[in-house]
Amino acid sequence: MNLRNLNLKYALVNIGFMLLVSGSLGFAYNYLSQSGFDSGTIGTVMSIVSLIGVFLGPAAGDLVDRSEKITQKMFISGSMIVVGLLSALLLVIPQGSPLILPVIIVAFASSTVGMPLLNGMAFIYEKAGGVINYGLCRGLGSAAYAVGANVVGSLWAMLGRNTLPIWVIFGAILTLVAVNLMPNAPKQAAKQGEGANGPKEQSSTLPQFFGKYPSMIIIIAALVLLYFCHNIVNTYMGAILAQFVPASEVEAVQGRALFIQAMVELPTMFGFALIMKKLSIDRIMAIAAIFYSVKHVLILFCNNVPMFYAAMVLQMLSFAAITPATVYFVNQHIGEADKNKGQAVFATTNTVGSLLASFVGGWLFQLLSVKYGLTIGIVASVIGTVLMVVGTATVKPSKPQEATLRI
Repeated sequence: MNLRNLNLKYALVNIGFMLLVSGSLGFAYNYLSQSGFDSGTIGTVMSIVSLIGVFLGPAAGDLVDRSEKITQKMFISGSMIVVGLLSALLLVIPQGSPLILPVIIVAFASSTVGMPLLNGMAFIYEKAGGVINYGLCRGLGSAAYAVGANVVGSLWAMLGRNTLPIWVIFGAILTLVAVNLMPNAPKQAAKQGEGANGPKEQSSTLPQFFGKYPSMIIIIAALVLLYFCHNIVNTYMGAILAQFVPASEVEAVQGRALFIQAMVELPTMFGFALIMKKLSIDRIMAIAAIFYSVKHVLILFCNNVPMFYAAMVLQMLSFAAITPATVYFVNQHIGEADKNKGQAVFATTNTVGSLLASFVGGWLFQLLSVKYGLTIGIVASVIGTVLMVVGTATVKPSKPQEATLRI
């Protein structure tokens, strides 16, 4: 296996994928709203996207864990082809056509499946002797998201709603190319590692997984509640900003807010190896959960653009910390045969949070008010923080350490 330039290749995969996400998830509300659909319909559509992801994510991880032939690389490549082709259809479907909805659902659901497998891929290559600086690569992905969101926000004024499918196609193509630059046969490397340490452990089914790791249920619930509020903010950012920003400036301000939010992630992700030497992964997750709730409360009280931008800076201590921490948490606490499934289950917490945010947020914003929807989200966020603090205290403590997979 050729492991040269592994960091560069893995960074390109993250960059391509996060460019795609900066359009598909960052501006889905704007696209559907300008296509003639109301907030309730948009919420329902995004809920269906998330619901599909809830089942497809763990199922994909289970398939890769059990299959002798299918690898993360193959599965991600297939999903990017589906995303690109369906996004191209959006360019020719007339504005307001009901056909937009099923195309959006399948395209965006296909894009959500790849993230947990992309995370798990890094650990597979490490078993073959490669060294991936996960924090650097994931941080460059966040930088790409920041730049992408800013560019999409600026392009929207010139190209309108067609900006989204064009941008998603670009991101899907870049991800597809980058994934196929990665070395082949990471699966064989993983199996060699298993054989060297003893008999191969059998992969659990999903019901067996939760029975095998019961202490994870509290942490999974905590993540779902935190991501519920996180996704209310991100999915309906346009509606939130519309309360104090002129309609003609919403996309531009939104793009800059997403840029700030993503850029401040970089110091945390780049310096995560140093953080891991001082604090255990469990404690990092608890601290990040606390800052998540602080950020959400600040957003509730925002009444001007500078204040909103200031709230975005807390992404540095919340999402930026909890994202790599959960990847390492799975690697430390989940058995070898269940790692892909574990990554998928934990990644699905964001999808479930998005599902609840899309459905509840969409209808609350339409029937009641944006403030009321945000308040519900903040209550969930605080409960999630409490559960995270309790949950990380119940699992077997992990010691501060230097990441073997350099982060």
